[in-house]
Amino acid sequence: MQLPQVLNVLGVPFRIEVTEVPEGICGETLGFYRRIKIDQDLDTRRYWTTLLHEWVHAVLYVNGTSSVIPDEVEEMIAQTMEHALEEMILQIGPQVLATLKEDK
Repeated sequence: MQLPQVLNVLGVPFRIEVTEVPEGICGETLGFYRRIKIDQDLDTRRYWTTLLHEWVHAVLYVNGTSSVIPDEVEEMIAQTMEHALEEMILQIGPQVLATLKEDK
């Protein structure tokens, strides 16, 4: 599996680290440090869904939203968007990839 080392979030590079994370979570976003940590013990599917979830946190940090909403609301947004993005990727991901390959 090819894992990204850096992910641009609204033009801001965030370093991706596959490492140990605090017990009880799959990942965490450290916005100030521009880092996303993903638990090293996750299976492939959970890795990608966690990356989607943490990407949403990063977006909310970069655009300033995370500083004006409660943590519980941010987590609800991240969970909702993780599942919505996963559903969309599963539905249209292959068509998007095929189109991008055709446009080369």
